This record gives sequence, C-alpha cells and structure tokens, in this order.
Amino acid sequence: MLPHSDAQDARAVSTCAWCHREIYAGSEVKRIDDSAEFVHAGFREDCAEKYAAERVYDRSGIIDENGDVI
Repeated sequence: MLPHSDAQDARAVSTCAWCHREIYAGSEVKRIDDSAEFVHAGFREDCAEKYAAERVYDRSGIIDENGDVI
C-alpha cells in the first residue's frame, strides 16, 4: 500500500473486498477470480491473506488508474 502521504495524492480506483477501505492507483493488490474485486496485498497489509482463506485469486500485481492489474 502507498505511504499515507502518497495515498492522499493518488486517485482511489476500487474498494478492498476484505476491509472495505479504498484502494489507490499504485497500490499492490490481488484480484479475485470470480468477482473481479480487489484486496490489499502490499507491505503491512494482510487483507489478501485473510481473504485467501475463503477465495482464490486470478491476478496479482499493481493496479493502474483504469483498474487493470499489471
């Protein structure tokens, strides 16, 4: 996840399916295969690990401004 100061300047592009907080462009995420939703997956974020106990991902990487994982 972006440091707090960077997150303030970045555009929110989605909401985390686990914690329901905003996901910002530039954040590390995992995309859920059957719903195309995202969960936080970066340093100090455990949303992906918690959600993984119930779900399977189809992509991981960095989300861009269009909501695509690259």
